[in-house]
Amino acid sequence: MTARRWISILGVVLLVSLALNLFLAGVIAGRGLGPRGGGGFDLTPRKLKVAIERVTRVLPEADAALLSDRFEAERPDLTQRFQALQDARRAVGAALKAEPYDAAAFDAAYETMRARSQELQASIHAVLRTSIGQFSDEGRAAIAERRWRR
Repeated sequence: MTARRWISILGVVLLVSLALNLFLAGVIAGRGLGPRGGGGFDLTPRKLKVAIERVTRVLPEADAALLSDRFEAERPDLTQRFQALQDARRAVGAALKAEPYDAAAFDAAYETMRARSQELQASIHAVLRTSIGQFSDEGRAAIAERRWRR
């Protein structure tokens, strides 16, 4: 073989190797950042806690304490609603895996999941609405600056 042929073969091998490495890096990143890795929007107690902490960091101390206390007081209700949502998500998964597939069962499970998600969101929003109504002017300004800038 000539040197030119070796260089061509080596170039092709390097391109294939690069493509394979990029593919594998994408698979690894996708698994880490995908819905199960934290990139999707699955509301969980941990994500709610992180969101609350982000808000309280920008609030005056008294307002942060008020918000934290309100969420703590609602913890049993929120925990129950999170559990109901998780149960509903599992029911959707079971309906998807059922053999034979039953579209009516899937629709019913999906509607239940949607309702549980809305109930949880409504509970969270109720805590926020009542808390913000009792914040100081500085606390409301901090929320407005952080969240509703547009």
